[in-house]
Parts: sequence; structure tokens; C-alpha cells
Amino acid sequence: MDISRFGEFAILAQSRTFLDAAELLFMSQSTLSKHIMAMEHELGCKLIDRSQRHVTLTAQGEALLPYAQKIATLQHRYLAAIQIGAGEPLEHLTVGSIPIMAPYGITDAVIDFQQANPSYSVELIEGEGDTLKRMLLHEDIDLAFIRDGGAIEPEFKKIPFTTDRLVAVLPLDHPLAERDAVEIDDLIDENFLMLPQGSFVSELVLSLCREAEFGPRVTFTGKRAENIISLVARGAGVSFLMRKPAESLASGKVALVPLEPATTSEVRLYLKRNAAHSQAVVSFIGFLPYRQLLQGDRASSIPARPS
Repeated sequence: MDISRFGEFAILAQSRTFLDAAELLFMSQSTLSKHIMAMEHELGCKLIDRSQRHVTLTAQGEALLPYAQKIATLQHRYLAAIQIGAGEPLEHLTVGSIPIMAPYGITDAVIDFQQANPSYSVELIEGEGDTLKRMLLHEDIDLAFIRDGGAIEPEFKKIPFTTDRLVAVLPLDHPLAERDAVEIDDLIDENFLMLPQGSFVSELVLSLCREAEFGPRVTFTGKRAENIISLVARGAGVSFLMRKPAESLASGKVALVPLEPATTSEVRLYLKRNAAHSQAVVSFIGFLPYRQLLQGDRASSIPARPS
């Protein structure tokens, strides 16, 4: 079996559609489908369920997936070792990200990829979502981690990365601090400490207030979540943040209570649709969901490029 098929299978499992996977692999959907069917024939089992709109893995496909990614990663490594030994120039990958990187595991993902794939030169650029989208369209960056506001954006491919949930940030002694969840109108009489107007979270909260038919009493607006958390801890009011960044800053100083109905957001990996994506981009996408497999395998990393 051509071992490249394992990487194709892993990317198909991540992309969840033949169309998106084929675009990333620079091949037609029919070619990719034939490759997967050839794998299934050789392995003697079905790997994917084709009866649904999105690709789902069979039990055998789920069992194969971590090994397929491992094989694909090893292939990248030996090809990189050959490239390094030949003194060939590094292939460059430019990754954009929203500012909140560490709480969403973005910095870990980029560093893990660089360590596992030293044949790629990786540059990480921070920016706001709208700025990163413009950079993608102008091809100033290859891909970007951006919070998806749910807008229809046919110019981009969006690959799921992580999900977060909106929480109320309350003083520890607040009457609702021990609740499993609160509704927005439970806090109608509170002072609201808000992120800037126009920000994703601020617009989300204001939308919830409109649905509950009240206007919040905003007594503070600021860009830095750590300042908001400090003010809440001192009893200046209540606030609303996404759970993951809030947890990284709260340190037990405030209570984080989920809002009901659940209000979630997705951080996705954005790519420009119909662009010619490099092998570095394909490798990064295929690497993301399974990088944990490599964390115990550091000893087998590729030797450094000679100086």
C-alpha cells in the first residue's frame, strides 16, 4: 500500500467531507474516493460511512485513525530528514491567530507542529479576526485561528478546532455564584462590566439582553479581561466572558457560571478557499487533531539542520 494513503485518510477524517479534503490534497474528489476504496479493499473492511452528508468513520476507521496519523507523521519526518540532509531550504508556513492563543491551545499546537516537523519554518502572527481574514484573502498568511461568528463566508474553508461557552463572571459571595447556570435576566439589576462595543463577546451579550427585553446598565468598558475580573472580584458588578480564557485568569477570585440557554462559540482554522495550499498547510491540518500521539515520542525527532 502507498503509505501516502494514510495521510489522505487522516485529512478526510478531519475535514469530514470529500470536497474539503480533496481541495487540501490537490486532487479530485473521485481520485480521493478511489484511494480510500483501495485502502478498504486492501484492509478488507469499510473505513468510512458514505451514507451521510458528512464523512463518519466506522468502528474499523476509528481504530485505524491514530495509526494512520502516526504513519503520516513518520513519513513527513523522514522526508524532512532527507530534505535537511540535502541542504534544501525550509518551506515557510505563516499562521495567524486571534490574541487569545494559550487558553485555546493554539500556541501548543503551533509549537508541537514545529517540533515534529523541523523541515518547516513556522511564523505565528497575532491579529484580530477581521484583520486575519483580510490577510488570508491577500495571501499574506497561509491559515488562521479565528473565532467563527456564524456568518456565511464562502470565500473561506473553516475547520473546527475548539469550542467555548459564554459564562457569567460573578463575585464569589454573589447570591447566584453557586448556581449550575443562570439566565441573562437573572442579572437585570446588576452593573455590567463589559468588553468594548463591537467585540464578539460584547455583541453576544447585548443580543441576549435585547432578546430578554432589557438594556443593561454598563458601568465599565475595557479591553483587558484581567481588569474586568479584578473589578468583579471587588464587587463592582458582573461580567461575561468565554469560559476558557476566563478560567486562565480567574484563579479562584470569581465564580464562572454558565449562561442558559447555552451560548457557545467555535474557534476554527480558516483557509482561503480555492487557493493553492502548500504541503506545509496540508501537513499542519493533518497534524492538529492527533499531535498528542507525538508527545511521548520526542526521542525520535529529526536531527537539527547543520549550521
